[in-house]
Amino acid sequence: MRNRNWLNLSTKEIAYISVLSAVWISSQFYLGPIIGRITQMHGMVNRLVGWSLMLILAEQTGKFGRVSTMAAIASLVTRIVGSQRADPLETFFVGLGYAMGGLTFDLFFFFPFTDSFQRRMRNSYLIAIAVFSGTIAALPYLLSKVYFLGIDGFILWFPLNSYRVAKDIILSVLGVSICLPILPCLNVWRLKTSK
Repeated sequence: MRNRNWLNLSTKEIAYISVLSAVWISSQFYLGPIIGRITQMHGMVNRLVGWSLMLILAEQTGKFGRVSTMAAIASLVTRIVGSQRADPLETFFVGLGYAMGGLTFDLFFFFPFTDSFQRRMRNSYLIAIAVFSGTIAALPYLLSKVYFLGIDGFILWFPLNSYRVAKDIILSVLGVSICLPILPCLNVWRLKTSK
């Protein structure tokens, strides 16, 4: 019988991606509006939960492409449903950002030289990944603002946009930081990878 695994994914990897995507999506749908009303911060759950789950999935599967797949799925579903409540074009650019953030996280997490990092250096590197991937995730939104507002309008709204980007990066770092202490507890469920 032919191998039916999509992109050479094992059944356990598909299960991990499916469950963690569902956690990301459902937390955005159910917790997002509540926390958004309480904190007046839109996208807080997406960043905190999303970046936490990216780290967990990368650690558990140990293979490139799984985080990108999860981020693309979560982004697609939350944006399709979210487009009914907000401007569809803005929703598209925000979703594209989350997918690009997931791909960036995946790329930097699986650089070959990172295997030699020890605990403290590794944690610092993971925080740096969160900063960089969080920044990349904000770029499509910012570029859409330049396109729609023009350079003059973008400069006028720059303080608000820079606040939003800074907040999103901090939330991405916080999402990864929250997960760092619990990663050793999750080693029980780590998938065996063949190198």
